[in-house]
Amino acid sequence: MRKHMRHFAGNGCCWLLAVFLVFVLSVPDSAAEGFYVGLEAGFSKSGDLDVSQSFIDHPTRCDSFLYPSGVTPPMDAECTTDRISTIANVFAPGAGFAGGATLGYALGCGLRFEAEYLNRRQGSHRKLAILGSGGGGETFDQKQSEWDQNDPPSERVYDLRAHHFFLNVYYDLRNDSPFTPYIGAGAGLGSTEMRYSARFLRGDALGTEPWQVAAAGTLSHIDTELGKTRFGFQVAGGVDYALGDNLSAGAKVRWTRLGGFDRDEVSWTLVRGHESIRADGVTPLTADFEVDDTDIWTFTIGLKYYP
Repeated sequence: MRKHMRHFAGNGCCWLLAVFLVFVLSVPDSAAEGFYVGLEAGFSKSGDLDVSQSFIDHPTRCDSFLYPSGVTPPMDAECTTDRISTIANVFAPGAGFAGGATLGYALGCGLRFEAEYLNRRQGSHRKLAILGSGGGGETFDQKQSEWDQNDPPSERVYDLRAHHFFLNVYYDLRNDSPFTPYIGAGAGLGSTEMRYSARFLRGDALGTEPWQVAAAGTLSHIDTELGKTRFGFQVAGGVDYALGDNLSAGAKVRWTRLGGFDRDEVSWTLVRGHESIRADGVTPLTADFEVDDTDIWTFTIGLKYYP
Protein backbone atom coordinates (compact mmCIF):
# COMPACT_ATOMS: atom_id res chain seq x y z
CA MET A 1 0.00 0.00 0.00
CA ARG A 2 2.83 2.40 0.88
CA LYS A 3 4.39 1.71 -2.54
CA HIS A 4 1.10 2.57 -4.25
CA MET A 5 0.71 5.77 -2.22
CA ARG A 6 4.15 6.92 -3.27
CA HIS A 7 3.33 6.05 -6.89
CA PHE A 8 0.12 8.12 -6.73
CA ALA A 9 2.01 10.96 -5.05
CA GLY A 10 4.56 10.99 -7.87
CA ASN A 11 1.80 11.04 -10.49
CA GLY A 12 0.08 13.84 -8.58
CA CYS A 13 3.20 16.00 -8.67
CA CYS A 14 3.55 15.44 -12.43
CA TRP A 15 -0.10 16.37 -12.93
CA LEU A 16 0.29 19.60 -10.98
CA LEU A 17 3.37 20.51 -13.02
CA ALA A 18 1.51 19.84 -16.26
CA VAL A 19 -1.35 22.09 -15.16
CA PHE A 20 1.15 24.81 -14.36
CA LEU A 21 2.77 24.63 -17.80
CA VAL A 22 -0.60 24.72 -19.54
CA PHE A 23 -1.93 27.77 -17.71
CA VAL A 24 1.08 29.88 -16.84
CA LEU A 25 1.29 31.56 -20.24
CA SER A 26 -2.33 32.67 -19.98
CA VAL A 27 -1.94 34.54 -16.65
CA PRO A 28 -3.01 38.18 -17.06
CA ASP A 29 -1.11 41.07 -15.51
CA SER A 30 -3.66 41.78 -12.81
CA ALA A 31 -4.55 39.43 -9.94
CA ALA A 32 -6.04 39.62 -6.48
CA GLU A 33 -3.84 41.37 -3.94
CA GLY A 34 -3.92 41.67 -0.15
CA PHE A 35 -4.73 39.60 2.89
CA TYR A 36 -7.37 36.88 2.93
CA VAL A 37 -8.81 34.36 5.37
CA GLY A 38 -10.23 30.96 4.63
CA LEU A 39 -12.17 28.09 6.17
CA GLU A 40 -12.30 24.54 4.85
CA ALA A 41 -13.64 21.09 5.72
CA GLY A 42 -13.52 17.65 4.19
CA PHE A 43 -11.95 14.25 4.83
CA SER A 44 -8.49 12.70 5.11
CA LYS A 45 -7.07 9.25 4.44
CA SER A 46 -3.73 7.92 5.68
CA GLY A 47 -1.47 5.52 3.85
CA ASP A 48 0.01 2.50 5.58
CA LEU A 49 1.01 3.15 9.18
CA ASP A 50 3.93 0.96 10.30
CA VAL A 51 4.07 0.48 14.09
CA SER A 52 6.53 -1.77 15.92
CA GLN A 53 7.56 -2.34 19.52
CA SER A 54 10.58 -4.12 21.01
CA PHE A 55 11.05 -5.37 24.57
CA ILE A 56 13.09 -7.78 26.72
CA ASP A 57 11.35 -11.16 26.76
CA HIS A 58 11.78 -14.48 28.59
CA PRO A 59 9.96 -17.83 28.31
CA THR A 60 6.75 -18.05 30.31
CA ARG A 61 8.16 -20.80 32.57
CA CYS A 62 10.74 -18.26 33.87
CA ASP A 63 8.13 -15.95 35.42
CA SER A 64 8.73 -15.93 39.17
CA PHE A 65 5.11 -14.85 39.79
CA LEU A 66 3.90 -18.24 38.49
CA TYR A 67 5.51 -20.20 41.33
CA PRO A 68 4.22 -20.52 44.91
CA SER A 69 6.11 -18.93 47.78
CA GLY A 70 9.22 -20.88 48.71
CA VAL A 71 9.67 -22.40 45.23
CA THR A 72 12.68 -21.11 43.31
CA PRO A 73 11.88 -20.39 39.64
CA PRO A 74 14.25 -21.67 36.91
CA MET A 75 17.59 -19.87 36.68
CA ASP A 76 18.99 -21.42 33.48
CA ALA A 77 20.44 -19.41 30.57
CA GLU A 78 17.06 -18.88 28.90
CA CYS A 79 15.72 -17.27 32.07
CA THR A 80 18.74 -15.11 32.84
CA THR A 81 19.64 -13.98 29.29
CA ASP A 82 17.84 -10.88 28.01
CA ARG A 83 16.52 -11.47 24.49
CA ILE A 84 14.64 -8.89 22.48
CA SER A 85 11.25 -9.69 20.97
CA THR A 86 9.58 -7.46 18.40
CA ILE A 87 5.94 -7.04 17.43
CA ALA A 88 5.45 -5.23 14.12
CA ASN A 89 2.35 -4.55 12.07
CA VAL A 90 1.04 -2.34 9.28
CA PHE A 91 -2.21 -0.49 9.95
CA ALA A 92 -4.57 1.37 7.65
CA PRO A 93 -6.61 3.88 9.70
CA GLY A 94 -9.97 4.64 8.17
CA ALA A 95 -10.94 7.89 6.50
CA GLY A 96 -11.96 10.69 8.82
CA PHE A 97 -12.83 14.34 9.21
CA ALA A 98 -10.44 17.13 8.28
CA GLY A 99 -11.00 20.85 8.78
CA GLY A 100 -9.02 23.99 9.26
CA ALA A 101 -8.39 27.66 8.67
CA THR A 102 -5.93 29.72 6.65
CA LEU A 103 -4.48 33.22 6.71
CA GLY A 104 -2.74 34.35 3.57
CA TYR A 105 -1.44 37.23 1.51
CA ALA A 106 -1.68 37.50 -2.26
CA LEU A 107 1.04 39.55 -3.97
CA GLY A 108 -1.04 40.43 -7.02
CA CYS A 109 1.22 38.59 -9.47
CA GLY A 110 -0.34 35.17 -8.92
CA LEU A 111 1.80 34.26 -5.92
CA ARG A 112 0.22 33.70 -2.51
CA PHE A 113 1.82 32.95 0.85
CA GLU A 114 -0.34 31.20 3.41
CA ALA A 115 -0.26 30.00 7.03
CA GLU A 116 -2.43 26.95 7.49
CA TYR A 117 -3.91 25.08 10.44
CA LEU A 118 -5.53 21.70 9.78
CA ASN A 119 -7.13 19.27 12.22
CA ARG A 120 -7.86 15.69 11.22
CA ARG A 121 -9.31 12.68 13.00
CA GLN A 122 -9.40 9.12 11.76
CA GLY A 123 -10.90 5.81 12.83
CA SER A 124 -9.46 2.56 14.15
CA HIS A 125 -7.91 -0.55 12.68
CA ARG A 126 -7.49 -3.94 14.42
CA LYS A 127 -5.19 -6.67 13.13
CA LEU A 128 -3.90 -9.99 14.36
CA ALA A 129 -0.40 -9.57 15.75
CA ILE A 130 2.41 -10.81 13.50
CA LEU A 131 4.12 -13.58 15.48
CA GLY A 132 6.30 -16.56 14.73
CA SER A 133 8.55 -17.35 11.75
CA GLY A 134 10.94 -14.64 12.88
CA GLY A 135 8.14 -12.10 13.24
CA GLY A 136 8.46 -11.77 17.00
CA GLY A 137 11.77 -13.38 17.91
CA GLU A 138 13.01 -16.72 19.22
CA THR A 139 11.33 -16.36 22.62
CA PHE A 140 8.01 -15.40 21.09
CA ASP A 141 8.19 -18.41 18.75
CA GLN A 142 8.29 -20.67 21.82
CA LYS A 143 4.97 -19.24 23.01
CA GLN A 144 2.94 -20.00 19.88
CA SER A 145 1.13 -22.94 21.50
CA GLU A 146 0.16 -20.90 24.57
CA TRP A 147 -2.26 -18.43 22.95
CA ASP A 148 -6.03 -18.87 23.15
CA GLN A 149 -7.18 -20.13 19.76
CA ASN A 150 -10.56 -18.38 20.09
CA ASP A 151 -8.99 -15.01 20.96
CA PRO A 152 -5.63 -14.89 19.15
CA PRO A 153 -3.07 -12.12 19.79
CA SER A 154 -4.16 -8.83 18.27
CA GLU A 155 -3.17 -5.18 17.98
CA ARG A 156 -5.25 -2.06 17.45
CA VAL A 157 -4.58 1.54 16.45
CA TYR A 158 -7.48 3.89 17.18
CA ASP A 159 -8.53 7.47 17.97
CA LEU A 160 -5.93 9.02 15.67
CA ARG A 161 -5.78 12.82 16.02
CA ALA A 162 -3.48 15.31 14.31
CA HIS A 163 -2.85 19.06 14.19
CA HIS A 164 -0.94 20.47 11.20
CA PHE A 165 0.73 23.89 11.19
CA PHE A 166 2.16 24.59 7.73
CA LEU A 167 3.50 27.53 5.75
CA ASN A 168 2.61 27.28 2.06
CA VAL A 169 3.27 29.09 -1.18
CA TYR A 170 0.76 28.92 -4.05
CA TYR A 171 0.65 30.10 -7.63
CA ASP A 172 -2.76 31.08 -9.01
CA LEU A 173 -3.19 30.16 -12.66
CA ARG A 174 -5.33 33.18 -13.60
CA ASN A 175 -7.46 33.16 -16.76
CA ASP A 176 -10.53 34.86 -18.19
CA SER A 177 -13.05 32.56 -16.48
CA PRO A 178 -14.29 32.72 -12.86
CA PHE A 179 -12.34 29.50 -12.19
CA THR A 180 -8.79 29.87 -10.87
CA PRO A 181 -6.72 26.69 -10.65
CA TYR A 182 -3.66 26.80 -8.40
CA ILE A 183 -0.72 24.67 -7.33
CA GLY A 184 1.55 24.93 -4.33
CA ALA A 185 3.77 23.34 -1.73
CA GLY A 186 4.56 23.85 1.91
CA ALA A 187 6.37 22.64 5.00
CA GLY A 188 5.69 22.71 8.70
CA LEU A 189 4.93 20.64 11.77
CA GLY A 190 2.38 17.94 12.43
CA SER A 191 1.43 16.93 15.98
CA THR A 192 0.03 13.39 15.84
CA GLU A 193 -1.50 11.33 18.65
CA MET A 194 -3.02 7.85 18.52
CA ARG A 195 -4.04 5.11 20.91
CA TYR A 196 -2.33 1.73 20.58
CA SER A 197 -3.37 -1.50 22.28
CA ALA A 198 -2.36 -5.15 22.09
CA ARG A 199 -3.65 -8.23 23.93
CA PHE A 200 -2.23 -11.72 24.35
CA LEU A 201 -4.58 -14.20 26.04
CA ARG A 202 -3.34 -17.64 27.02
CA GLY A 203 -5.44 -20.76 26.70
CA ASP A 204 -7.15 -22.49 29.62
CA ALA A 205 -5.23 -25.77 29.31
CA LEU A 206 -1.47 -25.26 28.93
CA GLY A 207 -0.33 -28.36 30.81
CA THR A 208 0.13 -29.85 34.25
CA GLU A 209 3.35 -28.15 35.32
CA PRO A 210 2.83 -25.63 38.18
CA TRP A 211 3.79 -22.66 35.97
CA GLN A 212 1.43 -23.87 33.21
CA VAL A 213 -1.50 -24.16 35.61
CA ALA A 214 -0.78 -20.66 37.00
CA ALA A 215 -0.39 -19.09 33.54
CA ALA A 216 -3.53 -20.63 32.02
CA GLY A 217 -6.14 -18.05 31.06
CA THR A 218 -3.93 -15.07 31.96
CA LEU A 219 -3.80 -11.89 29.89
CA SER A 220 -0.85 -9.77 28.80
CA HIS A 221 -2.08 -6.35 27.71
CA ILE A 222 -0.88 -2.89 26.75
CA ASP A 223 -2.96 0.22 26.04
CA THR A 224 -1.05 3.46 25.61
CA GLU A 225 -0.89 6.70 23.67
CA LEU A 226 1.72 7.24 20.98
CA GLY A 227 2.40 10.69 19.64
CA LYS A 228 4.93 13.33 18.77
CA THR A 229 5.34 16.58 16.85
CA ARG A 230 7.09 15.87 13.55
CA PHE A 231 8.37 17.83 10.58
CA GLY A 232 6.47 17.44 7.32
CA PHE A 233 6.04 18.75 3.81
CA GLN A 234 3.24 18.71 1.28
CA VAL A 235 2.16 19.48 -2.26
CA ALA A 236 -1.32 20.73 -3.03
CA GLY A 237 -3.55 21.81 -5.86
CA GLY A 238 -7.08 23.00 -6.30
CA VAL A 239 -9.45 25.39 -7.96
CA ASP A 240 -11.37 28.43 -6.71
CA TYR A 241 -14.61 29.85 -8.13
CA ALA A 242 -15.24 33.56 -7.75
CA LEU A 243 -18.59 34.25 -6.03
CA GLY A 244 -17.93 38.00 -6.04
CA ASP A 245 -15.13 40.53 -5.81
CA ASN A 246 -14.20 39.47 -2.27
CA LEU A 247 -15.40 35.88 -1.92
CA SER A 248 -14.57 32.59 -3.58
CA ALA A 249 -15.44 28.94 -3.04
CA GLY A 250 -13.13 26.12 -3.93
CA ALA A 251 -11.83 22.59 -3.57
CA LYS A 252 -8.32 21.50 -2.63
CA VAL A 253 -6.40 18.23 -2.51
CA ARG A 254 -3.15 17.73 -0.56
CA TRP A 255 -0.56 15.01 -0.26
CA THR A 256 1.35 15.34 3.01
CA ARG A 257 4.32 13.40 4.36
CA LEU A 258 5.06 13.46 8.11
CA GLY A 259 8.28 12.01 9.51
CA GLY A 260 8.39 8.99 11.80
CA PHE A 261 9.04 9.01 15.53
CA ASP A 262 10.10 6.85 18.48
CA ARG A 263 8.70 6.48 21.98
CA ASP A 264 10.77 4.57 24.51
CA GLU A 265 10.16 2.86 27.85
CA VAL A 266 6.39 2.51 27.58
CA SER A 267 5.01 0.29 30.37
CA TRP A 268 2.75 -2.66 29.67
CA THR A 269 -0.53 -2.76 31.60
CA LEU A 270 -0.54 -6.45 32.51
CA VAL A 271 1.92 -9.32 32.08
CA ARG A 272 0.45 -12.84 32.47
CA GLY A 273 -2.27 -11.42 34.70
CA HIS A 274 0.05 -9.59 37.12
CA GLU A 275 1.66 -6.17 37.20
CA SER A 276 4.04 -5.15 34.44
CA ILE A 277 7.16 -6.91 35.77
CA ARG A 278 9.63 -9.10 33.89
CA ALA A 279 10.23 -12.76 34.72
CA ASP A 280 12.79 -11.86 37.39
CA GLY A 281 9.96 -10.44 39.54
CA VAL A 282 11.70 -7.09 39.96
CA THR A 283 12.39 -5.22 36.71
CA PRO A 284 9.47 -3.32 35.08
CA LEU A 285 8.53 -4.51 31.59
CA THR A 286 8.70 -1.62 29.13
CA ALA A 287 8.63 -1.44 25.33
CA ASP A 288 10.30 0.85 22.81
CA PHE A 289 7.98 1.92 19.99
CA GLU A 290 8.80 3.06 16.47
CA VAL A 291 6.29 4.65 14.06
CA ASP A 292 7.43 5.10 10.46
CA ASP A 293 6.80 8.02 8.10
CA THR A 294 3.15 8.65 7.30
CA ASP A 295 1.53 9.69 4.01
CA ILE A 296 -1.81 11.54 4.17
CA TRP A 297 -4.24 12.50 1.43
CA THR A 298 -6.68 15.29 2.31
CA PHE A 299 -9.60 16.63 0.26
CA THR A 300 -11.44 19.76 1.42
CA ILE A 301 -13.88 22.37 0.17
CA GLY A 302 -13.90 25.87 1.55
CA LEU A 303 -14.31 29.62 1.27
CA LYS A 304 -11.79 32.47 0.94
CA TYR A 305 -12.61 36.03 1.87
CA TYR A 306 -10.55 39.05 0.83
CA PRO A 307 -11.45 41.97 3.19
